[in-house]
Amino acid sequence: MKRMKALIAASLVACTIAPVFVRAGGVEIPTDISQKTKPATIKVLIGKQHDKVLLEAKGRFKVFNPLTGLPLTDGISTKRNWISSSDNGLVWGEVIPGMHQIRVVPSDAQSTLLVDGIEYRGCVEIYDIKGKLHVVNEVDIERYLKSIMTAQFTTEMDEEVMDAIAITARTNAYYLVNRKPSAYWHVEASEVGYQGYAVTLQNLHVDRAIDNTRHMVMTYQGEPFPTAWTKDSAGKTADFATVYRKDVKTPAGVEAGFAAHEREKHAWTFSISKQDLAKALGAVKVSEFDLYQDAKSQKVYGARLKEGNETRQFDFTKLQTALGNARLKSNDFTVQLAGDKIVFKGFGEGTGVGLCLFSASAMADKGEKAPKILASFFPETKLENIRSFDEKHKMLVSDTSTGLEQR
Repeated sequence: MKRMKALIAASLVACTIAPVFVRAGGVEIPTDISQKTKPATIKVLIGKQHDKVLLEAKGRFKVFNPLTGLPLTDGISTKRNWISSSDNGLVWGEVIPGMHQIRVVPSDAQSTLLVDGIEYRGCVEIYDIKGKLHVVNEVDIERYLKSIMTAQFTTEMDEEVMDAIAITARTNAYYLVNRKPSAYWHVEASEVGYQGYAVTLQNLHVDRAIDNTRHMVMTYQGEPFPTAWTKDSAGKTADFATVYRKDVKTPAGVEAGFAAHEREKHAWTFSISKQDLAKALGAVKVSEFDLYQDAKSQKVYGARLKEGNETRQFDFTKLQTALGNARLKSNDFTVQLAGDKIVFKGFGEGTGVGLCLFSASAMADKGEKAPKILASFFPETKLENIRSFDEKHKMLVSDTSTGLEQR
């Protein structure tokens, strides 16, 4: 923590932004009543289409109507009961009359919430949608990052690289919230690997990186943007919008010199019969198989399969899922027909978007710090300090802001 603070003080002037975090209906309720200032939070859908949910509030808690912000009831000790739907309202031990949605908020820092035996920090919302329960955990983004990153980085990496990854992940989280601030939830737990609070204490190098870069986010043209990282870009990265086919403003792809130098060493190849390819992609046969590539980076963002007169299209993610990432290691590849087989020849590993971890590690070995590493892969971006919820829903921006590449 001291190392990063010293770095920031010496090499950059960070802006302070209070992000526009509002909730559905425009009503804001704390995630923990003991907090004087609400932190930046994200809403994670942790359960959907349930007939009942076991909810346990350990310690003091309050219950609100999440749509109006009005308090409904409170408890001074642990409560553990199934929640289910009824015509008269949600049932949590007893009926909560007329309420088909509730928000359960811890009253102090020692209180926690468990849903089906899994512990969560922040608060929990339950929504009855057509008789099925949907469960949302609103949690501060720092804890959210520790949960989703713990399982992804089991091998310790250079501290500067981990700091850069933490900032990249936080930037993406802020983007997910800011694109639809009033949504009932911003991400689904199953899609991002969110597992609640318990896993956050199991990976010390991830925890250190997140704590060390607390509140630090990149912005592009004044806004957080969707970000990612790739294990080995094989020499070039593509911009997020191109590979993921999103209508969003994102930094351009870049040359990755260290990865380019080792490109041939990281080559891979595999072949698959037309019949097996058709089966993997849900087709009967393959008449033609073509790729869609980004003109600048040559990264593949999609594929087209012709089956007689019919055409099927797949984005890269679906194609990799169908073939397996152990075989289709990256989107830097070409295909060739060899008899009844299709041969895939490629380089590197990952989607070729954002932060190239291979090159970042090489830069760190040369003594580069996290801000310089980030500037190399996210051009024309700025490093900001985005700390907490602004009660007036206004964005406050310092007038001293410089690009990462200048720091």
